[in-house]
Amino acid sequence: MSARRGTLGRRAVFFLILATVMGVVLLPVCYFLTISFSSNYEAYQFPAKLFPALSYSAQVRYNAAKESYTLLLGKNGGPEAVKTTSEVSDFVSYCKNQLNVEISSVEAQTLFDRAKAASGGVVQTRLKKDFFRNYVVFFILADGTMRALVNSLKAAGWTILISLLFGGVTGYLLARYKFRFGGAFGTGLLIVRMFPAVALSLPLVVYIMRMNLYDTPFALAIVYSVPNIALTAWITSSIFKGISVELEEAAMVFGATRLRTLLTITFPLAFPAIVASSLYAFLAAWNDSISALIMTNDNPTLALLVYRTVGSSTIPNLPAAGAVVLLIPSLIFTFIIKNYINQLWGKVAL
Repeated sequence: MSARRGTLGRRAVFFLILATVMGVVLLPVCYFLTISFSSNYEAYQFPAKLFPALSYSAQVRYNAAKESYTLLLGKNGGPEAVKTTSEVSDFVSYCKNQLNVEISSVEAQTLFDRAKAASGGVVQTRLKKDFFRNYVVFFILADGTMRALVNSLKAAGWTILISLLFGGVTGYLLARYKFRFGGAFGTGLLIVRMFPAVALSLPLVVYIMRMNLYDTPFALAIVYSVPNIALTAWITSSIFKGISVELEEAAMVFGATRLRTLLTITFPLAFPAIVASSLYAFLAAWNDSISALIMTNDNPTLALLVYRTVGSSTIPNLPAAGAVVLLIPSLIFTFIIKNYINQLWGKVAL
């Protein structure tokens, strides 16, 4: 009986810890997504909602004394007056900019007429929210969003290419050839990986400007590649050491050249490490804003554009939408290659 109680107690503690961790991780994510779909009006509400609303329960009240109309929205404590106006255009503008509701002048005038004719001067209605308006505003109305997206893709692509080319070759040489101070060289690679982005960007910007590469995605890729070459070399060397040299020797005995052996034997076996290295290179380039702030002027990346939006906006919903847009490619890229990551950090069959 006591053993059973002990088992149940351990399970209870386990599930409690699991629920706590999931709450700590998932609740901020849910709140972040909710803010990205929230209107300006909802962003100021307290306590904030965990899930975004799809529509508003609303009333339009006619004020005969002032010849004006008041918009009231349903809230926990009852309807709240949010806008009083006598102009249809002012009503339409408020609904669009503050509530993310697209309503035509004809529809607004109809509401006004119904409220004026209704008994008590109040008419009930439901305002349907434009759920993706924040994303549309960020992508279309925010200056240079599409160009920033292209710049981020170019910088990430160049970073992956440079990191895999130089880091992969370095990792293979470290795994296959013994040379003096090899251990110190490997430790040096890890030290370079620890350098903060700003420590690399400031000295490199001088040389990049002399090469007329400033404010280009390729210049950013050079900065991003320095620590990622070191990380790629460290990851790939570990995998190459686990691949038997006899496999390469056997292939060459049967007439394969060194290059063909690398392409058909070694690299396919090391593919999980190569994919994992590309993931780290992509994330480093895609999410960075500090180096982009130093290395760009008129051609910012998407991460830098989101950073600037956060600094210039007093309402968090538009920056949150931009951050979600920034997150989507990372999730897609990670999901595509997750099986290779599992092979690398799990069990790699050689």
